[in-house]
Amino acid sequence: MNKREYDIHILPEDLQNQIAAGEVVERPASVLKELVENSLDAGADRIHTEIEGGGQNRILVQDNGQGLNSGELALALNRHATSKIQNIADLSRISSFGFRGEALPSIASVSKLELASVPGDSKEGSQVTVEFGEIQDQHPISLREGTRIEVRDLFINTPARLKFLKTTATEAKRCQEVLKRFALANLDTQFKLVSNNKEVLNFPGRQGLIERLSLIWPFAVTENLYPFFRNHEDLSISGAVSDPVSTQPKPDRIYFFVNNRPVQDKLLLKALREAYKGRLLSKEYPQAVLFLNIPSEEVDINVHPAKSEIRFRNEQAIFSLVKKGVEKALEVGNQDNRPQTDHMAQSAHTPRQEQNRDQRPHANTFPTFEDHNPEAFREQKEAFPKDNPMTTPQAVVQQTGNEQALNREDFNIPDYSNLEKEKGYFYLGQIQATYLILSEKGNNLLILDQHAVHERILFHRFSNRGEEVGSQLLALPGEHQLHASEKKQLQNKANYLRKLGFSFQLTGGEMLQIQAIPDFFSFNEAREFLESILSAKVESMDDIWSLMACRKAIKAGEELSRDEALNLLESWFQTPDRFYCPHGRPAAVRLTSRELENFFKRT
Repeated sequence: MNKREYDIHILPEDLQNQIAAGEVVERPASVLKELVENSLDAGADRIHTEIEGGGQNRILVQDNGQGLNSGELALALNRHATSKIQNIADLSRISSFGFRGEALPSIASVSKLELASVPGDSKEGSQVTVEFGEIQDQHPISLREGTRIEVRDLFINTPARLKFLKTTATEAKRCQEVLKRFALANLDTQFKLVSNNKEVLNFPGRQGLIERLSLIWPFAVTENLYPFFRNHEDLSISGAVSDPVSTQPKPDRIYFFVNNRPVQDKLLLKALREAYKGRLLSKEYPQAVLFLNIPSEEVDINVHPAKSEIRFRNEQAIFSLVKKGVEKALEVGNQDNRPQTDHMAQSAHTPRQEQNRDQRPHANTFPTFEDHNPEAFREQKEAFPKDNPMTTPQAVVQQTGNEQALNREDFNIPDYSNLEKEKGYFYLGQIQATYLILSEKGNNLLILDQHAVHERILFHRFSNRGEEVGSQLLALPGEHQLHASEKKQLQNKANYLRKLGFSFQLTGGEMLQIQAIPDFFSFNEAREFLESILSAKVESMDDIWSLMACRKAIKAGEELSRDEALNLLESWFQTPDRFYCPHGRPAAVRLTSRELENFFKRT
């Protein structure tokens, strides 16, 4: 047996501090985070920060919070020295940011640190100087208020850790991100960040959330945010979420806060994305700032040394709170009919509520769901002859020339005056046999994708029917030969298909005998749909409804008469979430009068 190289022993204190520093102090941004947390815990409402060389050369944090007396300065630099907990019971009801007492000694062990502070009732402060964990000096100092901490030459005594830092620009950006999160969670507090003698962030105190976000996010994003609040028993969620058309390819504008602490959590992100389901494409992300208030005993913030990861006692309740809260915000925002794309930005001079007061959806009444009847459809069209194209607004776009009945389900013919006169929308025509053009209240233009519009209508209709979907027995069972991959998928999706109205059984190993199909499909349509289901990613009935709506909807390139288009529009205006197809693509684009003026350089 080989002799051990070392005997069991207690690590030296300086090595203990450096190991702790490796857990708490990963980079300059984590130093800034720890120091700002201390300022907030001290009750500061003005926090001035400076960095040089991305924070590796110098970090300064100065606040107006409750300071320390001379006897507490040296004590604060010892590990596990804290004023924030007294006993083990306090760990379950922590309300402060820092509480372990590891931050200051950990930072001091890998830097040159100066800590100066003055208690609120004193006229003279004290300063202590530390180099790589060793106290060098302590003396009185003139300081007006609060605490001032300066960190220099971070990691200069640990070259192995220093080489893992990124460029100074990247490290500086991470410091900015830290301060942004604190600023969003502490709206009454003034924050300032100076980088290499240049002011890069300045958040005045006592701002609103949207006002503060407008300092760091583009105007096009903040103009399309929906603020909200929701509570359930002793849980609450508040914040602001973006209109689904205001998206981006990565989640860097998604902020979560739990009891005002910035966190990263996969459960919260999943709940947020679930709330946007059907409104975003799979690779798109919204912008969101969400604040959860949870009883402290219901959340464990001690999972990660930096306290950026957390664990919830009741994950299901938290998931539901986030999902329903965001869904409600989007529902209200959709009813408010706010701008729907970057091309839909309303004039900044007109209150949004006033612009959209008359655009809220009516009760959910829809055209009857009937089988295709070409004769009845032609009779309905004859009852509504076309106006003279030379005297109607649709003359400005190309008129359709195909008067044949379309091979799709019929719409009941509504009173068009409700759309064109009472609601203030006037149908102008169809272009490229794909897009419908409307005048909105005489000021804006709406451009609608007819396929996406019809998809949304059908999706709502199908999903509302739910378990009431009808099934039609086939006089003679049909057959479909399954590939090996389809047979495996059938086992996973059989329950969905049966809910949809299919009845089938396997015969001869890979031969599927179809005995009944949904009542709105012909056999060929049902077989094609079955094939698409077996090859598609399906995780819920909503996925089924979405796929079915896509297959049944009017396609791009199909010409619509004026009557057909108006019927489609009337149904669309009564459909929830109408500005997005079930897959999350925009169904409509609005061009405001202001944007039209910009196009023609009239402003």
